[in-house]
Amino acid sequence: MNNSTMETFTDFHLPENQAFREMYRLLPIAIAIIVSNGLVFYLFYKRKSLRNSSNYLLLGLAVCDFLTGAVSIPYFIIFNFNVVPPTSFQQFAFWMFALHTFMAVSAAYHILVITAEKYLAILQPLRHHIVTKKAVFKVLAGIWFISALIAVLPLTWQNSKSQLGLIIHSSFCLVFVFLVPYVFMLYAFTVMFKAVSGRKRPSQHRHRQRLQKKNRTDRKCILVFALMAAIYLSCWLPYFTLMLIANIKLYCGSYDFIPDSVFLKTVDVFSTMRFITSASNPLLYTFFKRDIWRALRGLSQRRKSSFVFEQASSLRVSSLRFFFLKRRSTSVDSAHSADAGTNISQLSFTARNRFSEVENNEHTNGRYIAYISSV
Repeated sequence: MNNSTMETFTDFHLPENQAFREMYRLLPIAIAIIVSNGLVFYLFYKRKSLRNSSNYLLLGLAVCDFLTGAVSIPYFIIFNFNVVPPTSFQQFAFWMFALHTFMAVSAAYHILVITAEKYLAILQPLRHHIVTKKAVFKVLAGIWFISALIAVLPLTWQNSKSQLGLIIHSSFCLVFVFLVPYVFMLYAFTVMFKAVSGRKRPSQHRHRQRLQKKNRTDRKCILVFALMAAIYLSCWLPYFTLMLIANIKLYCGSYDFIPDSVFLKTVDVFSTMRFITSASNPLLYTFFKRDIWRALRGLSQRRKSSFVFEQASSLRVSSLRFFFLKRRSTSVDSAHSADAGTNISQLSFTARNRFSEVENNEHTNGRYIAYISSV
C-alpha cells in the first residue's frame, strides 16, 4: 500500500458504539467456533479409533476453524477499537488482512482435499490405500505452507505506490482459491452421485442389504460435503469479490475509504457470514462420519450412564440406610415388647400367689370360727 493510502487508513477511526456493536455481533460466533471445534479435539483425544488418515484431514480443518474463532475474530474486534497506535496502524491492518486471507485459503484447500479423498474412496477404492497417515501429514503441511505463502505475498509490494499488486492478488485468490477448486468439487460431486446410484445390486439378500446401507451412507456423505462446500462458498466468495471491488475502486481513485451506505451494509453482512462457516463445519461432521457420530453418541451415553449410576448409588445408599434404621427400630420395639411381657407375667404370677394366700387365710379363719362355735 502506498503512503497516501496509509494516511487515509491512519486517519480513520470507528465510533466507539460501532466497535462495541461489532464485538457483540462477532463474540458469540467466536465462542460457538471455539466450543464446536474444541469438541472435535476432545473426541480425537479420547478415542484412538478416530485417529485414521481420513479423519486427520478433518482434524486439520478443525484446527483452521479453531484459529479463526480464537485468533482471527479477536484480532478483528481489537482492530475496531481505537487502541492501535498510529505508528503501528499500517502493520496491524496488513497482518489482519494476511491472517484473514490465510484462514480463508487454508479452509478452502482443506475442503478441496477432503472432497478429493472421498472421490478416491468411492471411484477408485483399490487405490485408496495410498492415503496413509504419512501422505496425509505431507498434504496438510503443503496446505499450511501454500496458504501462508499466499497470505504474505502482498508484502512484496507493500511499499509500492501502485495498487495494481493488490488487484492481482485479489484476482488470484478469487480464481485459484475458489473458482478452480469449486469446479473440481462440482465435478466430483456429480461423478460420485452417478457412481453410487449406478451400482449393481447383488442377487443375495444379505449382500443387497449391505450394499444398500453402504449406498445410503455414501449418499449422505456426498450431500453433506456438498452442503459444506455451498456454505463455505456463500460465506467466503463474497468476501474476496468485495475485496477485489474495493481494490479496483482504490486503484481508479474513486474510492474514498468510506463507501456508500449500500456497499457498507453489504460488507457488514458478509463480514459476519464469512465466519459462520467455521462454526458450521464441525456440526456437519456428525452427519457424514459414522465413527465420529458413534464416538460423540458414546460420550453422551457414558455421561448419561454415569449420571444414572450416581443416582442409583445414592438411591441404594438411602434404601440401605432406611433398612438399617427400620431394623434397628424393630429391634428396639421387640425389646420393649419382651420387657413388657416379662413384667406382665411377673405381675400375674404375684397376683396369683397373693390370691392363693388370701384363700388360705380365709379357709383357716373359717375353721377357727367353726371351732370356737362348737366350744
